[in-house]
Amino acid sequence: MSNVLLVCRQNEITKALTEIMRGMEFSMVDAVPSGSEGRRRLQEIEYDMVIINTPLGDEFGIELALDTIEKYLIGVVLIVKNELADQVEAKLMDTTAFVVSKPINRQLLTQNIKFVLNSKAKMQRLKEQNEKLQKKMDDIKIIYRAKLCLMGYLDMTEEQAHRYIQKQAMDMRISPRQVAENLIRTYER
Repeated sequence: MSNVLLVCRQNEITKALTEIMRGMEFSMVDAVPSGSEGRRRLQEIEYDMVIINTPLGDEFGIELALDTIEKYLIGVVLIVKNELADQVEAKLMDTTAFVVSKPINRQLLTQNIKFVLNSKAKMQRLKEQNEKLQKKMDDIKIIYRAKLCLMGYLDMTEEQAHRYIQKQAMDMRISPRQVAENLIRTYER
C-alpha cells in the first residue's frame, strides 16, 4: 500500500507509532532517530508519508518538515507537545504539513494520517493534470510557430496552415507537434 518514514528519537514512541502504522496496513514502516538521517533516507527511498515526533536529537523537526515539503510530494505529520502546537502550526501555516499534539490520541492520529494520504493523492493528480496542460500548451506554441512559418514562406492562411499540419499528421501517422517540429526545422534555418 504505502511507505512511511518515522523520524523519532525515542524508541518506545517509535515502537508505538510503528504498531499504529502496521495496523493501518502500511507496506513499509521505516524509522530513524534524527533529522539528518531522515533527509538521507528520503533521498534513497520513495515514501508516501513522513511522521516527525518532535523534538529530534539534532533539530526540532520543523526544518525537516519544511525541507521535505519543498523537495518531495510527501504527506508530513508533525507530532508536538500540546503547548507548542499553535506555534508550530503558525510556522507551517502555508504548507501541507499536519500538526498533531501530544499526548497522542490513536483515533485522531489515524484520521489525520488518512486525511494526509488522501490529500497527497489529490495533490499527485493535480500535479499530473498540470503537467498534461503544460505539455498541451507547449504543443500549441510549437504548432503555432509552424503555422507562422507556413504562412510566411508559403503564403498560406492560418486555416490552410492548420489543415496542412493536421493532414500531414494523419498521412504520416505522427502527432501534429512532430509535423510542426519538422516544419520549423525546415523553414527556420
